[in-house]
Amino acid sequence: MTQKKLEIIGPYTPEHEGPFCTRDGRPVRLITKEDGSKEYPVVGYIEEAAHPALWRSNGDTYHKRLRHSENNINDLMNAREVPVAREFWVNEYRNSGWGGVFETEEKAAEWKGSFNFIRTIRVREVLPGEGA
Repeated sequence: MTQKKLEIIGPYTPEHEGPFCTRDGRPVRLITKEDGSKEYPVVGYIEEAAHPALWRSNGDTYHKRLRHSENNINDLMNAREVPVAREFWVNEYRNSGWGGVFETEEKAAEWKGSFNFIRTIRVREVLPGEGA
């Protein structure tokens, strides 16, 4: 199954149904677009935060007022899910074929051990629309 990540498609607009993220790409789960104070009606959680964040109706973060930044990393942005190619490494052996699937090349190297080891192979998923 192909993994997904969020890609920013523009500044926050109330009409966008989601998904949402911060300006620096962290996922946001909105609780409401209307409750909260009149100045900060948009309420949600950034990633797995313990406390909700507040935004103005245009997506500006509450913290912008405190930090006086034009482009605060916590500003709310409209996003979309895009596929991300998976990448992993497998070890190849003479007598037994393949040995394990590893998230990093370093992990694969830790497990090669046997004198039957031939090589470590990098595997990358090809996404629809990428070259043949």
